[in-house]
Amino acid sequence: MRKKISIAALISLCTLCAGAQTYEEYVEAANRAVSHDSLEYAEQLYKNALRLSPYDHRNPLVYSNMAKVQEAQGHTERALTSYEYALNLAPQNVPILMSRANLYLYMGNMSKALIDYKNVIDVDPNNTEALRYAAYIYTRQREYAKAKTHYERLLTIDPDNYAGLLGVAILFHECDKKAEALSRLTLLAEKYPDKAEIYSVRAEIEAEEHQYELAIMDLDKAIELEPDNKNFILARGFLHYEKKNNRLARKDFERAISLGVPRGQLKKELKECKRD
Repeated sequence: MRKKISIAALISLCTLCAGAQTYEEYVEAANRAVSHDSLEYAEQLYKNALRLSPYDHRNPLVYSNMAKVQEAQGHTERALTSYEYALNLAPQNVPILMSRANLYLYMGNMSKALIDYKNVIDVDPNNTEALRYAAYIYTRQREYAKAKTHYERLLTIDPDNYAGLLGVAILFHECDKKAEALSRLTLLAEKYPDKAEIYSVRAEIEAEEHQYELAIMDLDKAIELEPDNKNFILARGFLHYEKKNNRLARKDFERAISLGVPRGQLKKELKECKRD
């Protein structure tokens, strides 16, 4: 939700923008507009600067800033176009490549995100964020050898990288090496006892192994850490449902619904639970 701009701040902003005539003044006014959460106005001011000086060497940054403003407004296609203009001018700019890659990933376009992450790694081989996301995408694409290589590179650079360590555990799970995955998750839980997702991932593997009591215990812990996580609550509800604990299952299903899960998604399960 956008924050409200005070009258004084709005007057100050309008005064600054009204006097903008040079490239620098337009950019300064746009940055000020962003700080006041006046995003549409900021976008227009960035465009004014670009029109005023289309060949300025600082334009890649202006295009990138404008893309971020467009992202914040939910205009993803416009943001991608702005990132493209920025990268046409500065094709090896790592922050801009990362920003576009992250937007592609958010949009679910993993193939294009991966291309940008790989380009980042070509320029900056020690970029741990790009290595992590590339490994994640390779895991999702079932290219496990490539995922393993990228996680190994990441952990060589940063041996205590939490996301990398968790990613390796998940990779072992995906490769059907569940014992190794569980072992690594247990070590992670000892090192990071307040990370709810560790218990959730471990519960998923335990459930696959029909170790339902252990899975429920892990989900209990995950929910204790994140009480309003509907996914954790829903997962525990299905485990109770699997074990015919209808009262507990229904309680979790109703709680998940209150947190945003569509009731229709659980129509069959709720009907079954009424029998208890």
